[in-house]
Amino acid sequence: MKKSIICRLSPFNNSTDMSAVQYVIKKLIAFMLVYFLSGVIGEAVIIGILYGMGYDPLNGVMPTGQFAELLFYYGFIIYSLVTFAYCRFIEKRNIKSLGFTKNAAGYFAGALVAVIALFIITGICCFSGSIEVLGFSKNIEIKSLVLWALAFMIQGAAEEIMCRGFLLGSLMKKTSVPAAVIVSSTAFALPHLPSLMESEPLYAIVGIINLYLVSAVLSLLVLRRGDLWIACGLHSAWNFVLYCVMGLSLSGSESTSEGVILFGVKEESILNGAQYGIEASVITTAVLEILLFAIVKIRKGSVCENGV
Repeated sequence: MKKSIICRLSPFNNSTDMSAVQYVIKKLIAFMLVYFLSGVIGEAVIIGILYGMGYDPLNGVMPTGQFAELLFYYGFIIYSLVTFAYCRFIEKRNIKSLGFTKNAAGYFAGALVAVIALFIITGICCFSGSIEVLGFSKNIEIKSLVLWALAFMIQGAAEEIMCRGFLLGSLMKKTSVPAAVIVSSTAFALPHLPSLMESEPLYAIVGIINLYLVSAVLSLLVLRRGDLWIACGLHSAWNFVLYCVMGLSLSGSESTSEGVILFGVKEESILNGAQYGIEASVITTAVLEILLFAIVKIRKGSVCENGV
């Protein structure tokens, strides 16, 4: 019996002949396997690239500045490739089943949602006095913005491919929509927890709530449309606008650029999310709740059952 259970839960087969609970465990194991392999392979590739460029990363000789940051984000290509390979050879799923349909225009719709949401959030923050607009940068580097835009397109898409295209899509075969959304949202939130745990408890709690809210928004958009494009666009645009256009902290990482729009953060409070940034703000919580409510109402209970 033990051997049978182990075989069923193995991430190296496509068996679905098990209970819903066992299936969820199986897919979480598969997700962790893909995440771990991607990290190991990505690390090896980056080390190889750095050695080829004359650095010695194993002995601490590393690049600094923007190049080092960009290299990290471009490394997310590996996460996408490993996820594609797992889905293709183990789950027997093609790219379309992951949500990459011909309706790529959804990418721009998602990006627009992110831009509007962020400007509403920062606008309310400014109105509340928790942050202020100081002006506009006079030293905008177009090349740098393009490189960062591409970096966040890669990183945002990779996380959506793993959490929504792969995990959410797989879970929908055996579980309910709420269960699939909660489990995939947990997988989405876990990598963000270390930086959140460096914040004070109140900010960490609000940040975790916001992670689940934004993940629920992304998941329901994917399920409603039946494609992954809108989630990729929203996720990537959110990160790019917050980090590069506004120059604010992204998931606790302080932006290395001053941003196109110059914001000044006043006294740290739950309104501006303190050091973690507006992603740990209660204003973001309220905006995400309204957005989630609107999506649920628009859905009217319908979910696409083909693909994701």
